[in-house]
Amino acid sequence: MQSHIEVTSIDEIHTVGTSCIGIQNLSSTLENVLEWSRTKGLLCQPDFKMATLYYDSFKITAPDKIRMRGCLLVSEPLKSDGEMSTVTINKGQHIIAHHEIPIDPFERVWTALFMYVNNTGYKMRNEPPFEIYHNNFNTHPEKKCLVDLYIPVE
Repeated sequence: MQSHIEVTSIDEIHTVGTSCIGIQNLSSTLENVLEWSRTKGLLCQPDFKMATLYYDSFKITAPDKIRMRGCLLVSEPLKSDGEMSTVTINKGQHIIAHHEIPIDPFERVWTALFMYVNNTGYKMRNEPPFEIYHNNFNTHPEKKCLVDLYIPVE
């Protein structure tokens, strides 16, 4: 599986979304964020992007116990309305892997990226890794995700 990896500094990224526990709940969480965003008029931009932040490691935590956050990227922080809340991803250096992949190999791709971090001497910052999705894989002719995986490093 080919990967284009870069190490670069990013600006703050503002998100609005909600958390879930268990990988089995991520799809419905992202759907809830999309539906909420539609009602607020946040999907007007044709290049809107969704993201998932991971607060636990799949190496340590069972998949049905993983804490995640499904969210929409927004240009500036929004006020929480009780249903959705905002989180800002900190600026700083990140290892970013660009992929066009089906859903199945996500775990292998993440594992390979963490091995890259270890092999290159970078240290992961105490911040959540995350994915930014550039398409809806359901509309891709081969059901592939255009996705960037981010690991905050120092």
